[in-house]
Amino acid sequence: MEATDKLPFEDYLGKHDEQTWVKTLDLIHSDIHQIDRDATQIWFSFWPLKLAQLLDTEKNLENTFKKFQLDGNPQLREQVNESVKFLFGARFWVPVKKAVLAYSKENLDPKALRLEQHILKLSHQIGNQLNIETKLLVGIVAISLMILSQVGFASLKKVEDQLIDIESTDSPDKVLKSREVNRGLKSILGWKAKTHQVVFDEQNSGVFFEAADGQDLSMASNGDKRDFRSEDSRKVAGPIPAQCRSGACGYCWIGVLAGQKNLSKVTDFEKSRLEYFGYKNLENSAKEHPVIRLACQSKCYGKVSITVPPWNGVLNFES
Repeated sequence: MEATDKLPFEDYLGKHDEQTWVKTLDLIHSDIHQIDRDATQIWFSFWPLKLAQLLDTEKNLENTFKKFQLDGNPQLREQVNESVKFLFGARFWVPVKKAVLAYSKENLDPKALRLEQHILKLSHQIGNQLNIETKLLVGIVAISLMILSQVGFASLKKVEDQLIDIESTDSPDKVLKSREVNRGLKSILGWKAKTHQVVFDEQNSGVFFEAADGQDLSMASNGDKRDFRSEDSRKVAGPIPAQCRSGACGYCWIGVLAGQKNLSKVTDFEKSRLEYFGYKNLENSAKEHPVIRLACQSKCYGKVSITVPPWNGVLNFES
């Protein structure tokens, strides 16, 4: 959030608090394509407005990191592109950035429309430009406007032309199909797999580990002996950060893109720990299989697709 020379559209976005954004997401929920519906909720949970406000207002970042037990990299400005990589809509990220920047400069009277109307209008414009279904863009456009609000026009402009390294060119239908468990004849006859695939990067092939039936995701991740620590010092053993494996530390929070019902139901203990850390599920709090989980508390009973945030901490305060 830049302090000076803000455009009218930036000022407009800055007047929307976290609760308003949550209500807006509810309003556009059905307009988001199924492939990115949960992913959009996850992104907004990973990058809450209050985190950006905290890092922008605190003068001594070292003390802030200690006070809120922050680890990893919670600075969205430093990883704008990487933050959206797990969304299907990330493959349209460059034209989305360009359209958002142009829309911001041209929109001198943003108060004429509500926030959800801006999101849908801009999505429709980009969809016409790219000749793709508008629903595929609504989630990534909503995220792009929140990024603009958090990092400012100048920071988004700096990465305007930067591409994201995405290997997959699969269609939405093919990706959705790949998320399903291949039931086959053995499943029909009652045979149950002994291990299950846990995909942690849908955009690239071969990026998964195996979980034994009933094993929690944190312990299963520990069985992946590839080097992940060089990309994130928190990933000491496997692609999911780990420290205590008992729900005490909050290092292992994840977003579940698909296969939520293939994990054990969220317990009251896990709910209380998520609340303690300030890791918010933006969905109905009564949901038995939410998209934000603690890996150490989530037992695996089928194929799942997850994404891992680049930071953890304790943000259980009201912004």
